[in-house]
Amino acid sequence: MRDYPGVDIVVSSTWREAYSIEELRSVFSEDFRSRLVDVTPIVASAGKPHVREIEILSWLRETGREYEAWLALDDSPWLFSPNCQNLILVDTNVGFSVRTEQALRKLLDPYWQS
Repeated sequence: MRDYPGVDIVVSSTWREAYSIEELRSVFSEDFRSRLVDVTPIVASAGKPHVREIEILSWLRETGREYEAWLALDDSPWLFSPNCQNLILVDTNVGFSVRTEQALRKLLDPYWQS
């Protein structure tokens, strides 16, 4: 992510339900903390498919950024619509890996001019 300094980070993890944004920022290295700009709203999930994607889209609408590109790193594909082009699936047992980094770079590179 250091190669993409213009990318903001918004947390949609269930961690946002237990920790404040300040506590979430403390998980990141110091140079990333200011890039964590917000958390997504919590949407009642009862009977709703793809709730994580709905939360992300809600945040984008609420902040006037609905036309901006977005990506999600997640280990729960059922929280997104099938074949969601914005999802990079992360292996729960491995976390952020070289494979995840390569997928992230492949999707970010077209938007980033170095």
